[in-house]
Amino acid sequence: MNLSRLCLFLAALATAAAWAQAPKTTESQARSYILSAFMTGAAPAVLSDDVKVAPPLRTRFTLTPEADSRTVYFALVRVTAGKSLTVRPAKIDELERTQTQVEAGRPVFALDVSDSTFVLQYDLARDAITTLADATQPVAVTSPVSTPEPAQPIVAQAATATAEPEKPVAEPAKPAAEPAGAAAPEPLPGARVQVVEPREPRFIKPAAPPALSLPEPLQQTARGQPPAPPLKPNGACVVKPVMSDQDLVNCGARPR
Repeated sequence: MNLSRLCLFLAALATAAAWAQAPKTTESQARSYILSAFMTGAAPAVLSDDVKVAPPLRTRFTLTPEADSRTVYFALVRVTAGKSLTVRPAKIDELERTQTQVEAGRPVFALDVSDSTFVLQYDLARDAITTLADATQPVAVTSPVSTPEPAQPIVAQAATATAEPEKPVAEPAKPAAEPAGAAAPEPLPGARVQVVEPREPRFIKPAAPPALSLPEPLQQTARGQPPAPPLKPNGACVVKPVMSDQDLVNCGARPR
Protein backbone atom coordinates (compact mmCIF):
# COMPACT_ATOMS: atom_id res chain seq x y z
CA MET A 1 0.00 0.00 0.00
CA ASN A 2 2.82 2.38 0.82
CA LEU A 3 4.45 1.53 -2.50
CA SER A 4 1.35 2.47 -4.46
CA ARG A 5 1.06 5.76 -2.68
CA LEU A 6 4.69 6.47 -3.41
CA CYS A 7 4.10 5.82 -7.12
CA LEU A 8 1.12 8.14 -7.17
CA PHE A 9 3.13 10.83 -5.43
CA LEU A 10 5.98 10.52 -7.93
CA ALA A 11 3.53 10.68 -10.85
CA ALA A 12 1.98 13.82 -9.44
CA LEU A 13 5.40 15.42 -9.10
CA ALA A 14 6.24 14.55 -12.71
CA THR A 15 2.98 15.99 -13.93
CA ALA A 16 3.54 19.20 -12.01
CA ALA A 17 7.05 19.53 -13.41
CA ALA A 18 5.73 18.98 -16.92
CA TRP A 19 3.11 21.64 -16.41
CA ALA A 20 5.74 23.99 -15.07
CA GLN A 21 7.99 23.44 -18.11
CA ALA A 22 5.20 23.66 -20.71
CA PRO A 23 4.93 27.11 -22.42
CA LYS A 24 1.98 29.15 -21.31
CA THR A 25 1.66 30.99 -24.68
CA THR A 26 1.05 29.52 -28.15
CA GLU A 27 2.65 30.80 -31.36
CA SER A 28 -0.67 32.23 -32.54
CA GLN A 29 -1.08 34.16 -29.29
CA ALA A 30 2.52 35.38 -29.54
CA ARG A 31 1.90 36.77 -33.02
CA SER A 32 -1.22 38.57 -31.83
CA TYR A 33 0.63 39.97 -28.82
CA ILE A 34 3.48 41.30 -31.00
CA LEU A 35 1.07 42.92 -33.45
CA SER A 36 -0.99 44.70 -30.78
CA ALA A 37 2.10 45.74 -28.81
CA PHE A 38 3.59 47.69 -31.76
CA MET A 39 0.25 48.97 -33.08
CA THR A 40 -0.71 50.55 -29.76
CA GLY A 41 2.79 51.61 -28.73
CA ALA A 42 1.86 51.04 -25.10
CA ALA A 43 3.29 47.57 -24.30
CA PRO A 44 7.04 47.84 -23.62
CA ALA A 45 6.83 44.57 -21.65
CA VAL A 46 6.70 42.69 -24.96
CA LEU A 47 10.51 42.93 -24.89
CA SER A 48 12.34 40.99 -22.19
CA ASP A 49 14.60 42.91 -19.83
CA ASP A 50 17.67 41.20 -21.31
CA VAL A 51 16.58 41.52 -24.97
CA LYS A 52 19.48 41.19 -27.39
CA VAL A 53 19.61 43.75 -30.20
CA ALA A 54 21.72 42.98 -33.27
CA PRO A 55 24.50 45.54 -33.91
CA PRO A 56 23.13 46.71 -37.32
CA LEU A 57 19.76 47.50 -35.75
CA ARG A 58 21.40 49.19 -32.79
CA THR A 59 23.32 51.38 -35.23
CA ARG A 60 20.15 52.15 -37.20
CA PHE A 61 18.32 53.26 -34.05
CA THR A 62 21.46 55.00 -32.67
CA LEU A 63 21.19 53.04 -29.42
CA THR A 64 23.96 53.09 -26.88
CA PRO A 65 25.16 49.82 -25.30
CA GLU A 66 23.51 50.89 -22.05
CA ALA A 67 20.05 51.33 -23.61
CA ASP A 68 17.43 49.25 -21.77
CA SER A 69 14.49 47.33 -23.24
CA ARG A 70 12.07 50.28 -22.91
CA THR A 71 14.39 52.50 -24.94
CA VAL A 72 14.65 49.81 -27.62
CA TYR A 73 10.86 49.37 -27.66
CA PHE A 74 10.05 53.04 -28.17
CA ALA A 75 12.77 53.37 -30.81
CA LEU A 76 11.01 50.61 -32.76
CA VAL A 77 7.58 52.15 -32.11
CA ARG A 78 8.73 55.38 -33.77
CA VAL A 79 9.21 53.33 -36.94
CA THR A 80 5.92 51.41 -36.73
CA ALA A 81 3.58 54.12 -35.43
CA GLY A 82 0.65 54.88 -37.74
CA LYS A 83 1.70 52.31 -40.36
CA SER A 84 0.30 49.01 -41.57
CA LEU A 85 1.95 46.07 -39.75
CA THR A 86 2.15 42.37 -40.54
CA VAL A 87 3.48 39.59 -38.29
CA ARG A 88 4.39 36.30 -39.98
CA PRO A 89 6.87 33.43 -39.55
CA ALA A 90 10.39 34.43 -40.59
CA LYS A 91 11.79 33.09 -43.86
CA ILE A 92 14.99 31.10 -44.20
CA ASP A 93 16.87 33.90 -45.98
CA GLU A 94 15.84 36.32 -43.23
CA LEU A 95 17.17 33.94 -40.58
CA GLU A 96 20.44 33.62 -42.46
CA ARG A 97 20.72 37.37 -42.98
CA THR A 98 20.26 38.08 -39.25
CA GLN A 99 22.11 34.93 -38.11
CA THR A 100 19.21 33.94 -35.86
CA GLN A 101 19.09 30.35 -34.53
CA VAL A 102 15.73 28.62 -34.19
CA GLU A 103 15.28 26.94 -30.80
CA ALA A 104 12.51 24.84 -29.31
CA GLY A 105 9.88 26.98 -27.61
CA ARG A 106 11.33 30.11 -29.24
CA PRO A 107 9.68 30.69 -32.63
CA VAL A 108 11.05 33.43 -34.87
CA PHE A 109 8.66 35.96 -36.40
CA ALA A 110 9.07 38.70 -38.98
CA LEU A 111 7.49 42.13 -38.47
CA ASP A 112 6.84 43.89 -41.81
CA VAL A 113 6.29 47.65 -41.74
CA SER A 114 6.40 49.75 -44.92
CA ASP A 115 9.77 48.96 -46.53
CA SER A 116 11.38 47.50 -43.39
CA THR A 117 11.43 43.97 -41.95
CA PHE A 118 12.44 43.11 -38.38
CA VAL A 119 13.14 39.60 -37.07
CA LEU A 120 11.92 38.85 -33.52
CA GLN A 121 12.57 35.66 -31.53
CA TYR A 122 9.79 35.08 -29.02
CA ASP A 123 10.25 32.99 -25.85
CA LEU A 124 6.89 31.30 -25.28
CA ALA A 125 7.80 30.33 -21.72
CA ARG A 126 8.74 33.89 -20.72
CA ASP A 127 6.06 35.41 -22.99
CA ALA A 128 8.45 38.05 -24.32
CA ILE A 129 10.78 38.88 -27.21
CA THR A 130 14.36 37.91 -26.42
CA THR A 131 16.12 38.70 -29.74
CA LEU A 132 15.62 41.59 -32.15
CA ALA A 133 17.37 42.07 -35.52
CA ASP A 134 16.98 44.03 -38.78
CA ALA A 135 16.29 41.97 -41.94
CA THR A 136 15.50 44.90 -44.23
CA GLN A 137 16.77 44.41 -47.76
CA PRO A 138 19.15 47.18 -48.86
CA VAL A 139 17.68 49.42 -51.52
CA ALA A 140 19.68 49.45 -54.72
CA VAL A 141 20.75 52.97 -55.59
CA THR A 142 21.00 53.66 -59.27
CA SER A 143 22.65 56.67 -60.74
CA PRO A 144 20.20 59.05 -62.36
CA VAL A 145 20.05 58.86 -66.11
CA SER A 146 21.31 62.11 -67.54
CA THR A 147 19.35 63.40 -70.47
CA PRO A 148 21.59 64.73 -73.23
CA GLU A 149 21.13 68.38 -73.89
CA PRO A 150 19.61 69.27 -77.25
CA ALA A 151 22.01 70.51 -79.88
CA GLN A 152 22.23 74.26 -79.94
CA PRO A 153 22.10 76.04 -83.31
CA ILE A 154 25.43 77.44 -84.46
CA VAL A 155 25.29 81.19 -84.52
CA ALA A 156 27.70 83.17 -86.62
CA GLN A 157 29.14 85.02 -83.69
CA ALA A 158 32.11 86.34 -85.65
CA ALA A 159 29.90 87.99 -88.24
CA THR A 160 27.69 89.42 -85.52
CA ALA A 161 30.69 90.75 -83.62
CA THR A 162 32.28 92.42 -86.64
CA ALA A 163 29.08 93.81 -88.07
CA GLU A 164 28.67 97.44 -87.11
CA PRO A 165 25.28 99.00 -86.68
CA GLU A 166 24.12 100.96 -89.67
CA LYS A 167 24.57 104.67 -89.33
CA PRO A 168 21.60 106.84 -90.18
CA VAL A 169 21.99 108.60 -93.54
CA ALA A 170 22.07 112.30 -93.13
CA GLU A 171 19.27 114.01 -95.05
CA PRO A 172 20.30 116.76 -97.45
CA ALA A 173 19.98 120.21 -96.07
CA LYS A 174 16.78 121.89 -97.18
CA PRO A 175 17.11 125.35 -98.73
CA ALA A 176 15.94 128.11 -96.53
CA ALA A 177 12.47 129.32 -97.39
CA GLU A 178 12.45 132.63 -99.23
CA PRO A 179 10.53 135.38 -97.53
CA ALA A 180 7.25 136.36 -99.09
CA GLY A 181 7.50 139.20 -101.55
CA ALA A 182 11.20 138.74 -102.17
CA ALA A 183 12.39 139.87 -105.58
CA ALA A 184 13.54 137.32 -108.16
CA PRO A 185 17.31 137.18 -108.69
CA GLU A 186 18.62 139.33 -111.47
CA PRO A 187 19.96 137.48 -114.55
CA LEU A 188 23.63 137.49 -115.26
CA PRO A 189 24.86 140.00 -117.86
CA GLY A 190 24.79 138.61 -121.39
CA ALA A 191 22.33 135.83 -120.60
CA ARG A 192 19.21 135.50 -122.76
CA VAL A 193 15.97 135.89 -120.94
CA GLN A 194 13.24 133.56 -122.08
CA VAL A 195 9.74 134.74 -121.54
CA VAL A 196 6.97 132.16 -121.57
CA GLU A 197 3.57 133.57 -122.42
CA PRO A 198 0.54 131.90 -120.90
CA ARG A 199 -1.72 130.07 -123.34
CA GLU A 200 -5.31 129.08 -123.10
CA PRO A 201 -5.91 125.36 -122.69
CA ARG A 202 -7.30 123.58 -125.73
CA PHE A 203 -10.30 121.34 -125.35
CA ILE A 204 -11.02 118.58 -127.86
CA LYS A 205 -14.72 118.13 -128.53
CA PRO A 206 -15.86 114.53 -128.39
CA ALA A 207 -16.96 113.00 -131.69
CA ALA A 208 -20.70 112.76 -132.27
CA PRO A 209 -22.14 109.22 -132.04
CA PRO A 210 -23.11 107.65 -135.36
CA ALA A 211 -26.71 108.15 -136.39
CA LEU A 212 -28.95 105.13 -135.85
CA SER A 213 -31.02 104.00 -138.79
CA LEU A 214 -34.68 103.46 -137.82
CA PRO A 215 -37.35 101.53 -139.71
CA GLU A 216 -39.46 103.54 -142.10
CA PRO A 217 -42.53 103.69 -139.85
CA LEU A 218 -40.41 104.86 -136.95
CA GLN A 219 -38.61 107.35 -139.18
CA GLN A 220 -41.94 108.79 -140.26
CA THR A 221 -43.03 108.99 -136.65
CA ALA A 222 -39.75 110.69 -135.76
CA ARG A 223 -40.27 113.20 -138.59
CA GLY A 224 -43.78 113.92 -137.33
CA GLN A 225 -45.55 112.12 -140.23
CA PRO A 226 -48.38 109.73 -139.42
CA PRO A 227 -47.71 106.07 -140.29
CA ALA A 228 -49.40 104.52 -143.36
CA PRO A 229 -52.66 102.64 -142.65
CA PRO A 230 -52.39 98.84 -142.59
CA LEU A 231 -53.18 96.96 -145.81
CA LYS A 232 -56.49 95.11 -146.17
CA PRO A 233 -57.44 92.29 -148.60
CA ASN A 234 -58.80 93.75 -151.84
CA GLY A 235 -58.93 90.71 -154.09
CA ALA A 236 -58.45 87.01 -154.60
CA CYS A 237 -55.30 85.21 -153.49
CA VAL A 238 -53.01 84.76 -156.47
CA VAL A 239 -49.62 83.12 -155.98
CA LYS A 240 -46.93 84.92 -157.93
CA PRO A 241 -43.17 84.41 -158.23
CA VAL A 242 -42.66 87.82 -156.66
CA MET A 243 -45.46 88.84 -154.34
CA SER A 244 -46.05 92.30 -153.01
CA ASP A 245 -47.33 93.18 -149.59
CA GLN A 246 -50.86 93.47 -150.99
CA ASP A 247 -50.62 90.01 -152.59
CA LEU A 248 -49.48 88.60 -149.24
CA VAL A 249 -52.39 90.29 -147.46
CA ASN A 250 -54.83 88.91 -150.05
CA CYS A 251 -53.47 85.42 -149.29
CA GLY A 252 -53.94 85.94 -145.50
CA ALA A 253 -50.35 86.78 -144.59
CA ARG A 254 -49.23 89.78 -142.62
CA PRO A 255 -46.34 91.61 -144.15
CA ARG A 256 -43.58 92.75 -141.90
